Amino acid sequence: MMINEIDSVDWESMGHAYGPASDVPGWLRGMASADPGVRDEAFSDFYSAAHHQGDVYPCTAASLPFLFEMADSPATPDRGSVIELLLSIGRASLDKDPEGVYAAVDGTESRAHVDALAVMGGRAEAFVRWVRDPDLLVRRPTIKL
Repeated sequence: MMINEIDSVDWESMGHAYGPASDVPGWLRGMASADPGVRDEAFSDFYSAAHHQGDVYPCTAASLPFLFEMADSPATPDRGSVIELLLSIGRASLDKDPEGVYAAVDGTESRAHVDALAVMGGRAEAFVRWVRDPDLLVRRPTIKL
C-alpha cells in the first residue's frame, strides 16, 4: 500500500499555511483511522493548513497519491470525505492560472496547482469508478462534479 511509503516523502522540505508540512503524514494517516474523532480532526487540520482557504501547496499536491489510494480502498472508513477533499483540491487548482507561478509560504515559487492537476488528470478514471460505486456515500460527492 502506498500509505506505507508516506515517510519516504520529504514533507519537511514543503510548507503549508502554518509552516513546514511535517504534520501532513499524521493527518493523512488520521483520515484513514477507525476512530471518527481522529478522522474529523485529521480532515479539519488538513483543510486548515494544507488546503487553507482553498490554497494548493506543494504538500497538498504531494498528498494526492495517498488520498487517491484511500478513496479507492474499501477499508477506508470515510471514503466520501476523501473524495470531497480531492474534488476541492481539483477545483482550487483549476481556478488558478495554468501559466501562473505563485509564492509558497516560504516565499519560493510554486506551481503546485499544475502538479496537482497532472496527478488528478492521470487518475481521472477513478472518478468514473467512484460514480458507479455501490456505496451511496462514495457516489454522492463524485456525482456533484
